[in-house]
Amino acid sequence: MSKRRSSAATEGSPQPVPAAPPSLSPPFPSGKALLAIAALAFFAYLMLPPKPIISDAVRAVTLNPVVQEKPLSAVFSSDFWGAPADASYGTRSYRPLVALTYAIEARALGNAPQVYHVTDMLLHAGTAVLVTLLAALLLAGSPWALAAGALFAVHPVATEAVASIVGRADIMAAAALLGALILHLLAGSRASPWAWEAGALALLGAGLLCKEYAVAFPFILAACDLAFRACGRSSRADERRQPVVLGLALGLLVGYLALRYALIGALGGVPMLGDGDQPLYDQPLGVRLATALWLVVVSARFMVLPVAHDYFYGAGTIAIVKGFLEPRALAGIVLIGLLVAWAVRSIARRMDPVPALAVALFLLPLAPSLNTVSVAGVLYAERFLYLPLAGFALGVGWLLTRYATGPAGERAGRIAMAGALLVCLVLTMNRVGDWRSQEALARASLRWYPENSRAWYEVGLAHGQRAQELEAKGQAEAARAEHTAAAEAIRRSLAVENRAAQIWRALALAEKRLGRYGESVKAYREAIRNAPTEIGMLYAGLGEAELEDGQFEAAVRSLARAHELMPREPGIAALQARAQVRLAQKRLLEGHAEEAVDLAQRGLDSGALSAEGTWTAGEVFARAGHPESAAAAFRQAAARDPNVLRSRFGAAMQLDQAGKHEEAAAAFAALLVADPDHVPTLFNLARSLVLLQRPAEAVPLLERGLALKEDERARALLADARRQAAR
Repeated sequence: MSKRRSSAATEGSPQPVPAAPPSLSPPFPSGKALLAIAALAFFAYLMLPPKPIISDAVRAVTLNPVVQEKPLSAVFSSDFWGAPADASYGTRSYRPLVALTYAIEARALGNAPQVYHVTDMLLHAGTAVLVTLLAALLLAGSPWALAAGALFAVHPVATEAVASIVGRADIMAAAALLGALILHLLAGSRASPWAWEAGALALLGAGLLCKEYAVAFPFILAACDLAFRACGRSSRADERRQPVVLGLALGLLVGYLALRYALIGALGGVPMLGDGDQPLYDQPLGVRLATALWLVVVSARFMVLPVAHDYFYGAGTIAIVKGFLEPRALAGIVLIGLLVAWAVRSIARRMDPVPALAVALFLLPLAPSLNTVSVAGVLYAERFLYLPLAGFALGVGWLLTRYATGPAGERAGRIAMAGALLVCLVLTMNRVGDWRSQEALARASLRWYPENSRAWYEVGLAHGQRAQELEAKGQAEAARAEHTAAAEAIRRSLAVENRAAQIWRALALAEKRLGRYGESVKAYREAIRNAPTEIGMLYAGLGEAELEDGQFEAAVRSLARAHELMPREPGIAALQARAQVRLAQKRLLEGHAEEAVDLAQRGLDSGALSAEGTWTAGEVFARAGHPESAAAAFRQAAARDPNVLRSRFGAAMQLDQAGKHEEAAAAFAALLVADPDHVPTLFNLARSLVLLQRPAEAVPLLERGLALKEDERARALLADARRQAAR
């Protein structure tokens, strides 16, 4: 190397001259300038605080028992969503420092959405300041460092991380890495470099406890050191210290992975996923990697052209790439190649490490996020781009520093940058408006992705919620229209992603509320066929739909399975007992009296029957020739709810008025067992018996009733019954 340079110098060819190892103490932006960057970042989200807690944040915060009530130490032994870290139904998302901030806020300030949103806005503002400081450190003396920080502050691609609440994990992880890089770069110029390196390592460790893709952070640190060393920007003391720091950083990574394995029993993956939950779930590694290459292109497109956002990228949004030779995968390979070539060329020809660090910040955090190591819970999410956005902003700052020079160049650069910042600010504020509800997010997605399965599903749920509110107000016709719209939206979702269990379940609920129980049964069966978890609740829903559809045998089987899976769920036990009694009625009509009695007794023995169900069991006993069991059931029903006598009397009267005198007589007879002195029952039973040509049975009933209360019509009916009985 030295001979080649000496020879080139002799020939007089120009050569890049390595800069002397810098002190890395450039003139940082003033406090007022940094405050302006923070204010700009905060202003971009000024409409956010009133927005409700929606989407994943509900589960991560307000429904998370670890956040709301358990000891603060529980965040270190639980997953991000509140399940025990090693639970089979957990997600393996381990972000204890983020959950700790939620818990502190919830206990100190409550669950008002403003609390969480303002915190995230402040964190974003602080991270924008860190991006500005890093740019000032790397682009020493450049007036465009502030532009890089401003671009990061208002770029729309950061909206999901700031607005979603769960994106706090991405913000905190990004802030930790940026802070670590700044401390690491400044360490060599300080009197106590190891104190600064200790701070950097502490921040790296904190980043690992904030977001899973922080496993890439030690490698970003290594890329930074290699780039600086290749450019001659590292002193000998730096070169001696850097391998030790890198070794300690890798040790932190190993320790973090060991902690995950000890707590969770695995290094990654989401065990609760199943068919239909994620488009890449059952795809081979090659397909995942090829799709990841395309997602790098998608990420770059969002940086350059920040439109067509979505809150949940799934089926119907991003193409799944089946092989490395497909155009989309090749586009990813070309883009990565161009970025690496830019970084290498800048080092080799300009002795400039900044492009290399910008590329590392853009690519390396994406590498573990795009389903490359294991299948994650989502195909893609814009909050993954929060830290890569820092790399993009740094790259833009470098390009402006390099090419927007001279009075004309600087003027053009300022105009272009001002226009870009204004457009980004407007797009960000508009996107914040979409976070007013889950339905608004879904409808915003459908503008760009009309085949987004998840968005149609959310629209369907919103229609269903409105339908229930209308039902509560007594507006049945409007509620039915909303239920119909819900079913149609969910069917649109299934047209794209016909394997998703939760979508089938939503359709089953919509069909049930429309009274289409047969269709509901079909949808529940599809949900069970595709569901990896929550099978118990799906079987319960299926059993209820079968019960309403008159499929009593199937309902008993389904609810027995649900009870087996969830034995402590009282609602399932009540449904199972009700199904047993309804099947008992059917068996009685078919002539299987003993089987009917057995089913009714099982329903009673469960202790889960309502007063109405208990009464129905008593009717089965009575008609099957078990008067003592019937009497006990009737008394039990009346004791449980005295109003059951009134409701059963009304039902018996309706049967009588409909001309069903045989059924009416049986119903009135059952009422007498529970209340032998109920005069209206005595008179109406007697009337039914007379109409059935059984006057002899009616006479003692009328006599008994008249002894309790005189009634002219009953007296006339008694005379008529006696005449008929005497013939």
